Amino acid sequence: MKRTLLASFIAAFSVSAMANTYQHQSDAGFGWGDVGNGEIQTWSLRHEFYLTPVSYGTVPYAEAAFISRNASVHAGYSYSNVDFPGEPDYSVSGWEVGGVYQDMAHNFYAAINVNEFNGSDDRIIEASLGYFVSGDWLVKLDARQSRPDGEGSYTEYGVSTKKLLKLENGNFINIEASYMDQKNQDESEFGVAADYYFGRNISLGLAYNWLSDDVVSADKDSITVRGSWYLQPNLALHAAVTFDDFLTNDDVYMLGASYRF
Repeated sequence: MKRTLLASFIAAFSVSAMANTYQHQSDAGFGWGDVGNGEIQTWSLRHEFYLTPVSYGTVPYAEAAFISRNASVHAGYSYSNVDFPGEPDYSVSGWEVGGVYQDMAHNFYAAINVNEFNGSDDRIIEASLGYFVSGDWLVKLDARQSRPDGEGSYTEYGVSTKKLLKLENGNFINIEASYMDQKNQDESEFGVAADYYFGRNISLGLAYNWLSDDVVSADKDSITVRGSWYLQPNLALHAAVTFDDFLTNDDVYMLGASYRF
């Protein structure tokens, strides 16, 4: 019986791995780090459903839906626990729902994501409207509405862009940049990132985020080193480390996995 179950599992995995398209993607992640003299651990689950099957094409596996412009809806759940020595543990959980609208029939893009936090009135809504300048270059206008628990809501605005470059050696580079004007603050959020794809399976990237009132002089910043490895087109492992994370002011580590079917 055990041998039969194992054979069935291997057969099912092999068929999924050889498929040229997928319509579902499930992600799981685990993060940990320090918060002052305490420790934080975070678990997350997310599932995305594409309204039409996504073709892997000839681009990096991670960029298949972006290049094919497949619309999708998603939902996720996260749980965080903070442990301070000599004090009771503090935990918080939340969920997110959202969707992306894009299509090869036109160049327009729209997205929305809603974050709710259990046990409080905290809510964050993010929305974007964009345009594909070319098949591999997206420019967006972004808005973020925050409603802290017990306080009034406010909305912040910004712009962002994403470009996938194909190199002569067959590899790719993903380039991203963003700007968000902070409400009632004298400084704004800036971000730049780049991922180098070694073929279609492996990527190594670097992201730099900072707060500043004049772009150049950072009042606060963080650096993230990240990477992904697609063992199969439908199975990936992810890892990242963020130095001086904005929320914890310390280093944060992340491990994750993605499965498509």
